Amino acid sequence: MVNIDEFKQRIVQIVSQDYKIEFLGNNFDQIVYLLTENKAQKIYQFVQDVIARTIQPIVIGSEKTYKKWAAHELLTFRYPLSVNNTEYRILLVKVKNSIYIEFHLGDHKYYDKIRKDLDLKKSS
Repeated sequence: MVNIDEFKQRIVQIVSQDYKIEFLGNNFDQIVYLLTENKAQKIYQFVQDVIARTIQPIVIGSEKTYKKWAAHELLTFRYPLSVNNTEYRILLVKVKNSIYIEFHLGDHKYYDKIRKDLDLKKSS
């Protein structure tokens, strides 16, 4: 089981920026608590790979506003994982050529909601 505060601090250390990244998601803390140390290490590696630019982002072509940015100014990185036979997704959101603003962790329903908010998924 992974300590929630240590998990968040490790992500913050990897991202290494002055801007405070938000950790968001339904049941975020409970999901992190269920992670094995091995799964947490894979997530840290994912974040390191994003920082190293070895993972291609999802680019948004929309003019829709998300918080204080236009969606086309954002890059989103996706990481799927399974914990106790439940599928979860991580979305790491970055402003192009700038800061990382959000680290989302949630189930598929939460993931779909965030994709709609970011205009990555059209309403069905």
